[in-house]
Amino acid sequence: MDKKLIKYFYTNSILAYSFITILISPMFANKLGLTVFDTGIIFSTVYGIQAILTVLLGHYFEKKSPNYGLALGRFLFAIGNILLAYAFNSISYLIAQILIGSFDIFSPLISMYERAIVPPKERERFYKYLIFISEGVKVLLFLPLLFFIDYNNTSISFYRNVFISVFIFNILYVFLILKVLPFVKSGSDLHEEHIDIHKPNLRKYLTVLINQIIFYANFGFGSYLIISYYVKESLNGDSKIMIIYEIIFSLTVLSSMIWRKYIKMNFENRLILGTFIMAFFYFSLLFKGWIPFFLSHVILATGFTFWFSAKEPLKQEYAPVNFGRWEGIFNGLNLFSKIFTPALAGYVAYNFSYSTVFIISFIVLLINSIITYIGLKTEA
Repeated sequence: MDKKLIKYFYTNSILAYSFITILISPMFANKLGLTVFDTGIIFSTVYGIQAILTVLLGHYFEKKSPNYGLALGRFLFAIGNILLAYAFNSISYLIAQILIGSFDIFSPLISMYERAIVPPKERERFYKYLIFISEGVKVLLFLPLLFFIDYNNTSISFYRNVFISVFIFNILYVFLILKVLPFVKSGSDLHEEHIDIHKPNLRKYLTVLINQIIFYANFGFGSYLIISYYVKESLNGDSKIMIIYEIIFSLTVLSSMIWRKYIKMNFENRLILGTFIMAFFYFSLLFKGWIPFFLSHVILATGFTFWFSAKEPLKQEYAPVNFGRWEGIFNGLNLFSKIFTPALAGYVAYNFSYSTVFIISFIVLLINSIITYIGLKTEA
C-alpha cells in the first residue's frame, strides 16, 4: 500500500483515541451533578449550532482544501477538551461540548479527502485496515486506563488528565494534516484512477446518505449519553465499565480480520446486513444484567464492521463530483435531527424508562435496513 496511505492510518489513530472524550464525557456530566435530561438539553443545543454551520461549509469546501477544514475542526476539538478538563458547571460544560462537537461540522471533509487520496482498487483493503488500526489503537491505549480508575468513584483528576491528553494528541493531528499528510486542493478532487471509471448514481448515493442519517440520528437518540446514565443508574457502574464496553467493541472488530474473509458479499449487501445486525444491539439492552449488556457491544461491533466497510466505498462510488454540497446538506439534516434526539431521549428515559428508548432505537434501525434494501436493490 502507498506510503501516504500508511501515514494516514497512523494519523487516524489519533482520532480513534480521541473517541474516549465522547465515551466518558456523559459520565463526567453526571459527576458534575447534571441529570440525563439536563445533559440531553446541552447536547441538543450543540447539535443545533453544528447543523447550521455544516450546511454552509459543505458547499464551501468543494473549492477549498479539506486539509484546512480538518485542521480547523481538530483544533476546535482540542480546545474543547482543555476547557472540558476544567469545566465545573453546566455552562462551562456546554461551552466545551460546543467546541468538541465542532469537528462534526467538518466530518463530510473526511469523505472528500479520502476519495482524493485512495485509489478505487484499494478502497476495500483501505477501509479494512483503517478500522483494524483504529480499533487496535483503542485497545492498546484504553486497557492501561483501567488500572487508574476506581470502580465506584472515578476521580475528577482522571477525567481531567484524559481530556488534557486528547488535547495534546489533537494539536499533533493539526500539524500532521497540514505538514505531513497528502495535500488535496479541493473537496471536488477525485483520485486520478477514479476519474475515468467514476459512475455516479444519485438514487443509490442518496440511499446510502439516508441510511447514514437515520443511523446517526438514531444513535443520537439511543446514544452513549443514554447508555452511560443507564450504566450509572440501573447497573451501578462507572467510567471503567464504559471503557471495558468500548474495548469489547474494539476486540470484536479486530476479530473480524479472521472471520470476515469467509463472508463473500458486495458492498450493498454489507451495508444492509450491517444495519440489520446493529438493530439487535438495542434489543439486547432490553435485558437487564451484565451479560446482555456486554454482549450488546459484540453485536454492535459485528454489524458496524459490515456497515463501515461498505458505507464510504459506496458513497465514493455513487457520489457526483461536487458531492460536498450533498454531504454538507445531509450532514446538516442529520445534525438538525439530533437537535431533538438527545433532549427527547433524556425526557423519555427520565419520565418513562431506558427500555423505552432502546425499543424505539431497535425499531428505527430495523426500518432503516428495509429502506436501504429497497433503495439499493430496486431498479430505477
